[in-house]
Amino acid sequence: MEAKSKYSTGIQYGIIIALMYTILLFIRYNVFGKSPVSFGLFAVCSYLIILGLYLLPAFARRKELGGFATFKEIFQTIFIAILITEIVYVLFNFVYLKFIDPSFFDNLKVATRTLLEKANTPEEQIDKQMQGFKDVNEQLKPLKLLQGLGMWIVIDSIFGLIFASIIKKNKDVFDDKQSPR
Repeated sequence: MEAKSKYSTGIQYGIIIALMYTILLFIRYNVFGKSPVSFGLFAVCSYLIILGLYLLPAFARRKELGGFATFKEIFQTIFIAILITEIVYVLFNFVYLKFIDPSFFDNLKVATRTLLEKANTPEEQIDKQMQGFKDVNEQLKPLKLLQGLGMWIVIDSIFGLIFASIIKKNKDVFDDKQSPR
């Protein structure tokens, strides 16, 4: 049997998680994009699902190493999955928001204003909320996309560090089979 690369599990799960994220993003934009509240809630739920999915490569890597894996081995696998997922996330958002549905945020802005007006929100608070929508085109510029990518890799990696510290399982140094009688 051919030995498996120490990177292959991270790559394999990274691709799977990235595909799951693109599906969730597509659903978010097409189903929940008409309501700012449901859009935000679905965004949070989607992200929590993705964080949970980062546990899968960690457990798979530990299993393929015979049930024992160091912190480094687990984190390395999770980190590869994070890199792939976040790169695909940025690419999907760029393509979708720049070419497929460039008016998405304009429509969300209108829906947000309508929601705030129905809730009798003071005009100065509505104007403050609408200011956030002015930066959308700026966020789709290459430098901003790279900054966002870096930020989310760091944030996801913090969770990856936590997951790796929980999932690691080192071999017992004082294994009963090796102790003298």
